[in-house]
Amino acid sequence: MEIIAEVVPSRNKTAFLQKLSSLKSLVDRVDIPEAPCGRPIAHSIAACALAKQMGLEPILHLRLADLNKTGFKSLLGGAQLLEIKYVVLLQGDPPAEGRPVGEVTTEEAVAEAKKMGFVTGAILSLRRDYRKRLETLGADFYLALHATSAWQLADLNAAIYPYVIIATEKNTALLERLGHAAFKPREAAEFVRGLEGLVPGVIISAPGDFPALLQFLKDARSFRS
Repeated sequence: MEIIAEVVPSRNKTAFLQKLSSLKSLVDRVDIPEAPCGRPIAHSIAACALAKQMGLEPILHLRLADLNKTGFKSLLGGAQLLEIKYVVLLQGDPPAEGRPVGEVTTEEAVAEAKKMGFVTGAILSLRRDYRKRLETLGADFYLALHATSAWQLADLNAAIYPYVIIATEKNTALLERLGHAAFKPREAAEFVRGLEGLVPGVIISAPGDFPALLQFLKDARSFRS
């Protein structure tokens, strides 16, 4: 089972490279979101380029809410130029600045990225009718939010990578604002073990607490296969 770490981009290049360097021996890939909560930071495509320079395989997120069709295809072209293989397409949270564009649907974006040769992913919320969503999106893989038990992921004819979000004293308030299902580190480890054989991999995230993410990944070496 793959272990993938979520790493939020940063404008501080030195700090971001240090994070990537500390993850190299611990993960199979890195998942790089774009403008989490709609807040502008360094673009995910630049962060993915740095990850590749560090020898890591990045998963690029692109927010469709901010793009018209030309902008979307240009970013895909940039990702192609940088030899980024994996892309996840999502509408994203409302932008903190400016207005949403909303010109490209997720279905259109998935079809275009697949046509260009990307291994194409989409976000799947397990709080909604996700089985029906799987029938309409046609992505190569899915990143699943709000996974709380293994049964949610059983008998799904798709490559599902659930987010496993680590809750700590440092990020409690942030997680309450985000509204994501989260686990304390020991609970998260048990959950990941229970997913063995059900999913091809998991996305490990500890929003606002990178040291906790790093410690969990170090501990995870004892139970990953």
